[in-house]
Order: sequence, then structure tokens, then C-alpha cells
Amino acid sequence: MQTEPGAMNINHLITFITTVEKGTLSAAAEELHLTQPAVSKQLQALEDYFGLRLLERRGREVRLTAAGEICYRHARIIASHLNQTRRELAELTQLVRGRLLLGASTTPGQYILPRLIGAFRREYPRVEVILTIADTQEVVQRLQEGEIDLGVVGAAGGRGKNLSYSRLAGDELVLIVPPGHRLAGATAISPGELKGEPLVWRESGSGTRRVVEERLAAAGFTVDPEQIVMELGSTEAIVSAVEAGLGISLVTSWAVEKSVKLGRLAVVTLQGVDLKRDLYLVRRRQPLSPAAEAFVNFAADHQPRPLVS
Repeated sequence: MQTEPGAMNINHLITFITTVEKGTLSAAAEELHLTQPAVSKQLQALEDYFGLRLLERRGREVRLTAAGEICYRHARIIASHLNQTRRELAELTQLVRGRLLLGASTTPGQYILPRLIGAFRREYPRVEVILTIADTQEVVQRLQEGEIDLGVVGAAGGRGKNLSYSRLAGDELVLIVPPGHRLAGATAISPGELKGEPLVWRESGSGTRRVVEERLAAAGFTVDPEQIVMELGSTEAIVSAVEAGLGISLVTSWAVEKSVKLGRLAVVTLQGVDLKRDLYLVRRRQPLSPAAEAFVNFAADHQPRPLVS
């Protein structure tokens, strides 16, 4: 199979069509907001691609060759199809409307979804999004009972075989301590050094708590319930409690950038503990509404990234 030299893209065809219809390179350049050399370069690239001269230059004017006549006819058809595609896609976007009920656990609900929903609404302005924040267990329960359309949680594998989980974003949990804490100056510690430390922990049912305790146990450290001096239902409350010196904790890296920069917290590395995790979008295994389907596809194309790691 013979390979055509060079490369061609849709802009070359648009430039070619405009040049033919305007009659001169300078007029085409003005119409396309390009320099005349840029127009010439694109036309040359198109001719190189086909291996044929498409235009004859007579003074300032250009005329189509026989090959150019064929190319122009088909280029017009391609441009027409492209414009029709754009119109139909725009109409499809406008047709997606209705209410989208989202449930999210604390980390994605506070730090990820607000930005993602904002971007989604700019593309789908006719969709009303309602976000409820709860712990992972409650989000999964609401999804099972049909109270929400989609959930975003910090742990996969919640109850029910009729649920489907897909990765939404990455996350890393970090150990935070007050600036004056004995561990604050350490670059890294072993999990055993957490023994006896007062812990400010997430509530039972939290996906973050589940992941933390599972990962610590895998590294050989079991949390003593007596170490847990406080259970709180939000990451922001935990950060505030640690800043106040009430204990230490492990929280999402999404939540601590500002406090670390201001010197209110110190982050300490836990050696031998895998604290990276995925955040998941969870849905029922059944057809979605157009609004929910649009959000699933949008989220897959706009996966967020942590601010710090």
C-alpha cells in the first residue's frame, strides 16, 4: 500500500476552501486570521499530501487545477459533514436536561466534586445537580434504595452485586501532626511509633477509616480502640482538631495543602504503609438517565488530580 507523503488535517482543507472562495492568499489569510506565509504553508502541505498541484497562481489570484476541482468538491462535502456533526453534538448537549442526584463521601464531596460539577454544568447547563454528602456506607445504601442516581466514595466493594464501581480519581492519605508534636520533625516513622498516640479518627462507616485501618493492619499495626480520643464526621473537623493539638490522624492529601503551607500542620511519612487509594464512582447496574449518563462520561474524560501528594 502506498503511503502519502506528509500529513494533512482538517485545517488544511478549510484553508484550501477559503482560498478558493476568496480568490487570493491575502484575502484568505485575513478571513482565517492567519499570516499569508501560514496560508501558503498549509496549501503546500495539502498539495504534498495528495502529490498533485491543486492551485495555479496567476499574479495575486489563484485558480483551481483539474485536481483542485476534484479536491475542492470533496473538501466542501467534508466541511459540510463536519459542521453538521458539530450542530448535532451541540443539540445533543442541549437535550440533556433534568435533575441529577449525587451522593458522595466526605473526601470527594468536599474536595473533588464541587470543581467537577462546576465544569459539568458549564457544558450541560440544563442539568440541575443536587449533591448530598454522607459516609460511604450511607451513600451506598441510598444508591441501593434508589434515592440517588450516582455515588462517589472512597472505598469499593460496598454491599450488593448490582453495583458497578469505576475509578474516578487518585488519592493519598497522609499522617498529620501538630507543629509542636514529637513526630513533627521526623521525615519518616514506622507504624509502630503510632502506638499510644491519641488518634482523631473518622466515624464508623467511613471509607477513609476503613482504608486506613486495613492498610495499617497490612503493615503489622492494629489500632487500639483506646487510642481513639475523638471520632468526627468530616475531614475538615479532623484537620481543625489536629491543628488544636487534640491528637494525630491520617487524612486525604486533598485537605491539607493550605494548613501545611501556613505551618499549622506537619506531614510525616509512614514507612512500609501503602496509603494510596482510588476514589470510585458507583452506579446501579441498570440504564441511567441521560443526565447521569452524561455525568459518567464527563467524569471519565475529566479525572481530577490531587493538589498535593
